[in-house]
Amino acid sequence: MTPTGDRPERVLTRALWLMAPTTTTVVAAEFVVVGLLPLIARDLRIPLARAGGLTGWFAFSAAVAGPFVTLLTSRLSPRVILTATLLLYAAGNALAGLTSDINVMLLARVVQGATLPAFISVGASVVTRLAPPAERGKGLARANIGFVLGVLLALPAGVALAQAGDWRLPFIVLALAALPLAGLVGLLFPTIDASKPTGIGGQLDLLRQPVFLRHLGLSVLLFAAMFSAYTYLGVWVERALGLSAWGVALTLFLFGAAGLLGNGIAGRYADHAPLGATIIAILVLLVSVNMAAQAGGAVLLAAAPLVLWSISHTASVTLAQVRVTLAGQAAPSFAMTLNISAANLGIAIGTAGGGWVIDGHGIGAIGAAPIGFAILALPLVITIGKTPTGGPAGASLRGSGHGPPEPPGRFGGLPKDGEPGREDMERHH
Repeated sequence: MTPTGDRPERVLTRALWLMAPTTTTVVAAEFVVVGLLPLIARDLRIPLARAGGLTGWFAFSAAVAGPFVTLLTSRLSPRVILTATLLLYAAGNALAGLTSDINVMLLARVVQGATLPAFISVGASVVTRLAPPAERGKGLARANIGFVLGVLLALPAGVALAQAGDWRLPFIVLALAALPLAGLVGLLFPTIDASKPTGIGGQLDLLRQPVFLRHLGLSVLLFAAMFSAYTYLGVWVERALGLSAWGVALTLFLFGAAGLLGNGIAGRYADHAPLGATIIAILVLLVSVNMAAQAGGAVLLAAAPLVLWSISHTASVTLAQVRVTLAGQAAPSFAMTLNISAANLGIAIGTAGGGWVIDGHGIGAIGAAPIGFAILALPLVITIGKTPTGGPAGASLRGSGHGPPEPPGRFGGLPKDGEPGREDMERHH
């Protein structure tokens, strides 16, 4: 029961409002580096590839160590996980902004990467405990808004802050932003006590479900497709459109703002057909990226494709989170963690693949690699779509709108992840 008398909907809304800026700050720390690599390499007198390790090692740590950190922290309350991660990111960003030793920076990035999936999984935990079963997809989309903002706004914000030539400033800003957010979370985040999650063995059972593994594989390939182009968006805007550094920053900000529409659109279809919506979003992305590439230096011709690219990119990110979390309903927090790991693996693969294509054929070929990765994903889409209903596989097929109904209960379904139901939620404020 809830001693304070607050309704679960109100508690969920308060939690999501606090999670949005905190998640934005944490996720921005991963992607802000992308626009700063040339400045870091020049200032520290290291090869660009060595500086690129600040991105690669973060993603690798999130992909490999992230699931283990999530399992180890699964019995901690959401408030503790959020607050501790914010303080850790504040320290790591401050260290990165103050040191001149690339090895120290890499160590800080590895530690940050390892904790990212556990932090993001809090959203899945809170939503599955408090949202009605029929609205969990929508709730997950709302929880994902901070992730989307962090991905879309980090790159232009980093470029804008570093215009004076000081790449350290974005790290210091992120460090300072994390401190008051940690205080707010510690004081105001609902005290949802540590849950009684599915045991480690039960959570690892997800890795023995073929359909769930296909969903993870699909996330790897789709994120590779998205980021094989998105990683080089800033370079393309500068070279193809001939914009100044401030023009690039402004274009990227507008790109990110347009992307917010994609999160809203994804939320409307998340509960009914996340797999079908994912297919449409990726097709729109492929078309829009290549239309933008064909615009040449004509800014007006590129404007509409860039808006569609942003919307479809954001929708694809959100739908991937929802799709995999719903497919792993038996342990949704761990499912989201695994998807974050899969996404980071896909980002690393896509960045390498996109860079290889652009090195060989020029920035005008920015839309080629996404097509290749999408073609590789096609067999997984077909096999997931053909999965019969019933059992774990059927549960995952809510993605195509043909999954089994939720078990009956007061709120239309049973609690997932071994957690208490909405009325049986433990003490909160």
